[in-house]
Amino acid sequence: MTEQEDMVDISFATEKHDDDIDDPEQKNSADPHKIHGKKKHALKKLQDELDETTKSLEATIAERDELKDKYLRTLAEIDNFRKRVKKEKEDYQKYVLSEFLLDLLQVYDNLERALKAKTPSEKKESLLTLLVSDDEKSIISGVEMIYKQFSDILKKYNVIEIEALNKPFDPNLHQALSKDESPNITEPMVVEVYQKGFMYNGKLLKPTVCKVSIPAPQKSAETDNNNPTNNE
Repeated sequence: MTEQEDMVDISFATEKHDDDIDDPEQKNSADPHKIHGKKKHALKKLQDELDETTKSLEATIAERDELKDKYLRTLAEIDNFRKRVKKEKEDYQKYVLSEFLLDLLQVYDNLERALKAKTPSEKKESLLTLLVSDDEKSIISGVEMIYKQFSDILKKYNVIEIEALNKPFDPNLHQALSKDESPNITEPMVVEVYQKGFMYNGKLLKPTVCKVSIPAPQKSAETDNNNPTNNE
């Protein structure tokens, strides 16, 4: 074989060897562009996974915050409910006797009317009249004793009489049954009490039924000057 033929065979063998490389990694190792593309693809894949994980974490945090907010609101509602029930229970215990005391005050008012209606017996010389007079005094004394005991019981249960006579009229505490006019006052005043009012543990139990005096309307100086009678 000639020298030229040997060179051709070697060249052919070399080209065939390069084409027969089937390993992709070996091929890519020889191509810098392919290596860069592979790395770029891998980085993009990692970035996508990171973005997805970040979104999932943010959604989990948002869900956690929402559940925490609901939990705190539920706790607040339970606490408010507990306080409300406690206050209602206290109010019930505090004012449970309201209706009973209102009925009791009717008896109290009747006792007071009986004491106001008492009149001294006329003095008579007969023994019988004197005995009757003593009986009347004994009855009156007994009614006064019962009235005082009644008053003490009311005070014991924090039922306090409303001081209304000669006080400014308060529609929250007083109930006006009649009225008149007076030039000597500047605001409505309670001038007579028909029926006493009471507070029960600081709350109105029964209003004071009363007579109210209101300021009389005053005539203006201009009206008086224009009156023909005054001009004459």
